[in-house]
Amino acid sequence: MPPRLVLAFRLLRMTLFPPWPTGPRTAKRLGLLLLFIPVFLLLQAAHWVGFFLDDLLFRGYRKVKIEEPLFIVGLPRSGTSFLQRVFARDTERFTTLRLWELLLAPSVTERKFWRGMGALDRALGEPFAHLAGWGEKRGFSWLETIHEVSLKDPEEDFYLLLPIFACFLLVVPFPYHDGVWRLARFDELPAAEREPIMAFYRAALQRHLYVEGPGKQLLSKNPSFTPFLRSLQEAFPDGRVLCCVRDPMEVVPSLLSSIRTGAELFGYEVAEPRIRDRFVDMLEFFARHALSTLDEAPPRQHAFVPLHEIRKDVKGFVLQIYDRFGWEADPAFQLRLTEDTQRGKEYKSRHSYSLEEFGLEEEEIRGRFQELNARFGFGEGPSGRPPGGGGETSG
Repeated sequence: MPPRLVLAFRLLRMTLFPPWPTGPRTAKRLGLLLLFIPVFLLLQAAHWVGFFLDDLLFRGYRKVKIEEPLFIVGLPRSGTSFLQRVFARDTERFTTLRLWELLLAPSVTERKFWRGMGALDRALGEPFAHLAGWGEKRGFSWLETIHEVSLKDPEEDFYLLLPIFACFLLVVPFPYHDGVWRLARFDELPAAEREPIMAFYRAALQRHLYVEGPGKQLLSKNPSFTPFLRSLQEAFPDGRVLCCVRDPMEVVPSLLSSIRTGAELFGYEVAEPRIRDRFVDMLEFFARHALSTLDEAPPRQHAFVPLHEIRKDVKGFVLQIYDRFGWEADPAFQLRLTEDTQRGKEYKSRHSYSLEEFGLEEEEIRGRFQELNARFGFGEGPSGRPPGGGGETSG
């Protein structure tokens, strides 16, 4: 039986026989998962029907070349979403996936179906679009202080791996499942596990480019792909990587806080030590893996992006990256970068958090991220370093 199918059955088993004490919260969790899982599985089944029809009706997607894709990775909560939206504004060069495409239309067949439905809706005066907008505001309002979410916005394309149960997002409903946590150290998995997942991901990107036009460069943003770095380099040898970094003293509590609402929904506390400590371990691995992997990569194929640096001068920083990668920014995009620079300076997060609320101490976190702190001067004020971190950090 394929490993991903085995994982699916294990997730179902954990729903029915959870490995934690029984009680009111367990009953709530069980009830929610028994509602969530059938809907989730039906949606994935629909995607597989779409994949089957793609191979009958749109075989040309297999021939699409993925040239010089740009992957934005790094520590979660370190500006990856902001950077993706900045680069996505270069519409002459890049194409990136929107949330509605990731959740509802990963196949060519589904994409064409939903676009046809959209055309029909517009002909009728957009009643369904207005309904969807109302539902979006109601459904995503609780995320506003953490991460702006809209079905039309660029989003993380690790959702493409949901149909094969290889998306790390599954850690939110299934925080005790070792099979999901293995994805957080993806490059350490045996090739027999990694290669089918990367082949599926490549095919998913080909489908997107088949619809959007093969002349575009793929823009991908996934902090959860930081442990995939070596696999991405093998699968896309001409790819470029931007790795976002931020002071771990801010990253650790920000990530835990961003997960807290989802954790409460599924009946557990993210501050529970066995959950909290796994996330801290994961972040420590992300930092070490990114530094060691990208230090070995050619300088013209990667750059580190400290959050505090790009916020100071978005346009200047992005143009340095374009020059580093040998790209030319057209005048329209440069004008948009000027607007982004002003927005970056004015931005103030409404998301508040602290290490103390999760039972963590500053000394411990500083000690676990010593190499990252030393490389970028975290805890010592702004480093003022150029893309790549300057000196040896350029790789």
